[in-house]
This record gives sequence, C-alpha cells and structure tokens, in this order.
Amino acid sequence: MKFANIIFDQSGRLTIGDNIQLLAVQNLYEYMGIEYADVVRINYYDLASYNGEYVILPISFPLFGYHYDVNITQFSPKIIPVFLGVSFLSSDFSKADLNYLRIHAPIGCRDEYTLNNLRRNNVPAYLGGCLTATFPKRTNEQSSKSKKIFCIDVEESFKKFIPKSLLDQCEFVSHTYYATELKEDPEILARRVYDKYINEAKLIITTRLHGALPGIAAGIPVIFYKDKFSFRFAGIDKLVHVYTKEEYGNIDWNPAPIEYEETKKDILAMCAQRIWNIYNKYNRMCEISSFYETRIDKKELYVDFISNTIQFITENWSKTKVIKYALWGVTQTAHTIHSYIVKHYPNADLVAVLDKKKKVYFCGLETCNVNWLYDNSDVFIFVCTGAAIKDSYELFKKLDIKQYYQCCEDGNKHKLEYI
Repeated sequence: MKFANIIFDQSGRLTIGDNIQLLAVQNLYEYMGIEYADVVRINYYDLASYNGEYVILPISFPLFGYHYDVNITQFSPKIIPVFLGVSFLSSDFSKADLNYLRIHAPIGCRDEYTLNNLRRNNVPAYLGGCLTATFPKRTNEQSSKSKKIFCIDVEESFKKFIPKSLLDQCEFVSHTYYATELKEDPEILARRVYDKYINEAKLIITTRLHGALPGIAAGIPVIFYKDKFSFRFAGIDKLVHVYTKEEYGNIDWNPAPIEYEETKKDILAMCAQRIWNIYNKYNRMCEISSFYETRIDKKELYVDFISNTIQFITENWSKTKVIKYALWGVTQTAHTIHSYIVKHYPNADLVAVLDKKKKVYFCGLETCNVNWLYDNSDVFIFVCTGAAIKDSYELFKKLDIKQYYQCCEDGNKHKLEYI
C-alpha cells in the first residue's frame, strides 16, 4: 500500500492556490518521513475510476465538483481517504454520501459551515482547518531581507484604501490564470510563487484564502479582506481577522505576524497520527487482497446461478412481450434475477414470491406458499434455491408445468418448451 496525492485538472481557468494545497500535503508527508517521490499521483477527476495499487489519500481540498454523473466525494475502492480538511458547498447530502462519509469518519472540515452540515446529519466531524496553515515558519534572516508588499488579486476599487506611503512598495499579482498561458508545471509555479513570498514579502494584502494562509503560516504579516465574509473563512478567522467591506476604512496597515507554532505542531501530529492509524489498519489486508487480485489468468467471471439464468432470459425472452413470472425461494439469486428483469424487461411482471417457510416481504411482494401454483400454473417460475429443486420438479410434474427454469442447476437439464 502506498500514499497518494491528487493532481488538479490542468485545463481552463486555474488558481495557484489549488496547487499550494497540494504542496501542503507534500509538507505533511515530509513531516511524516514519507519519500514524496514514492507518492502516487491521481487526477482529481479520476478519483472515482482509479484502478491502480491501493493507496491512502489525505483529503485537504474542497469537494465541490461532479464529473460524468459520478459524485466526486465517493472514491474508487482502491483509494482509502483520510478527510483532514474538506469543504462542501451543498448542505443536502444523498444517503450514499452520508454512508460513505460515516465509514471514513471522523471528517476533518476546513470551515464551520461544512462542520455544522455534517453534524446535522449525524456524521462525526471536527474543525481541522486548512492544511496550508501548517507550512513552516520562515527564518529570521528571510524576514529581515523581505522588503516587498505583495497584493494578491487586489481589485482596482480597493487600491484607494491602501495608504499612499505603501503603494510604491506594492507588487500587484494574481493567483488566477488560464492553462493556455502556463509555461511550466502548475506545482512548480505554485512552489516558485510561494518561495517568492517567503523570501521577499514583508506584507501580503489579499482576497485569496491560499494567499493569506501560507503567508500567515510562514510568519508574514497578512491583511486579508473580502467584500462578503465567505463560509470558507469560518474557522480561518481564528488565525487572522477578515476585513469586510464596511471595515475597509479601519484596516490596520501595520499588522504583526501571527504566532501559533505549537498549534501548528499539534495539527501536523494529529494529521500524521490519523494517516498512520489508517495505514496500520488497512496495509496488511490490502497487500493480501492485491496478491489475490493480481492473478495471472484473468478469465471472464462466471457467477453461479446468475450468469446462466441471465443467458437463459436473453436467449428466450422478448422485451416486447408481456410475461408474468414468479420467484421460488427468498434468496440472493432471486433478488439479483428480479433486479435484472426489472432493468431490462419492462413488460415482465413479478406476480408472486413462493417460499415454503418464510413469510416476509420480498421484491415488493408478500411471500406465499407454493400451493399458489395450483391456481396459477400458467406463470413462468424461476426456482432460485437449490433446496427446492427436488420439490419443484415433483410439483411441476404433478401440475404439468413446463414454464420454469432451475437457476441453481446451471441449466443442465433444460430445454425451453414455451415463449
């Protein structure tokens, strides 16, 4: 089993902040002593279809997207997620979403909005913030040599609030770009921009979450502002004040760096512990599973009792003809065959579920005794349990029933005498 990190889709409009989040996961792996060259990289839009070796994937990025009708919050079985800092736009989760999240709980959230929505749905969750808040603090030497003020995605309308004494020190930059403008790998770009801030910034003024947090973590004074207080900042404001539009006239233009090194250590230690716990839980079983899964002869799988029955149906039933059928036996075979017929044969109608002992609701019907056949001998019968083979043959002979299929005999004794 290996460790993984994602790769954001490199097309269309991009932000440097996306890849700064990936650098934060890399920083966590380095803290854990994991060689980053061995980390498996998975495209964000391949998370549901990934079919490589088993991996553990820390999730410290927002999950806002859907792709080809697949909910991106539910990953391939080959991916074991560790939710360290996730964010969701939606407050309306499907049953499948909630079951998945509970399996992988506790869910680390990066904002209070996501935290509250999960807790409302009884998903164990905690507020862990964004992993970019755990970047290392820069050295005193780097701080003393830093002379620039970086204004990251600062709008023209905001410049009037910046004191004139600071404007000549400002370098106005953007974290957004289009893939067609890119001349280097996005992660290399993100690293280069981040290093530039570390080595040159005496102050950062920004509207960007991932302009503010890496700067704060590095010990760079930050002025973080936004016209509206986004849900994404509910939790981040523990580290830095977020100025909103009505406060622009009262901004402190000489802020102090934020000191929280002990908390940073606690966050890294907690994240590392969660990942190692998952690794220790799954590593051995995934290795054993991989041993068996990578068998040499990849023959087509034949599912006993199911494959033969489906073949029988496809070869003999018409999708346009009205067919009444019954299931004999409350079994997985019966349920699977019924599901297949419902999906592929809209004119087929399940009229009875027969069982000699069980009185339950199954496939939408209450079971009845096999004596039901005495008055309904014209219905096609699927015998879905090996225990009923002998009894069913005897009853079919007695009632002269020829419309049946013995699913659990694999069809060895059958030639269709109707339809």
